[in-house]
Amino acid sequence: MTCAERRPTLLAYLDDELGSSERAELETHLAGCEACRAALAAQRQLSGALASLTPIEPPRDFEARFWARVARDEDPPAGVGWRERFFGRRLALGLGGAAATAIALVLALRGPAEPDIDLQIVANGEDFELLEDPDLDLIEVVDKLEAWDGDQG
Repeated sequence: MTCAERRPTLLAYLDDELGSSERAELETHLAGCEACRAALAAQRQLSGALASLTPIEPPRDFEARFWARVARDEDPPAGVGWRERFFGRRLALGLGGAAATAIALVLALRGPAEPDIDLQIVANGEDFELLEDPDLDLIEVVDKLEAWDGDQG
């Protein structure tokens, strides 16, 4: 298991939520990994800082005021009729959909991308060695031999 895979378990380790085998495995790793020990110390410091914060208690009427505000926001603002609200949202959604459709259409009509010239070269397995270790003189010789072979046929 890598350090990146172990990092998410550090908080569970601090909260004593790991099983005995996972805990022992992590402790063995921590003994030999300075980076993970530093991450554990930082997590421990952050947990301590968060635990020292005073809890916030919302007012008793918070939920009632919240739902009243939601209900108020559902009503149209003063001076705006239903037509303006309906067509304003409808128009924005329509324009967004039209833009997405136009982009998809442009991408679809572009056609296939140009074939990669390297893929054409290595279509033959023997030519792959030339691509790995290109020696220009050798490639020129091969090209001349292929041209000569084509003239002979």
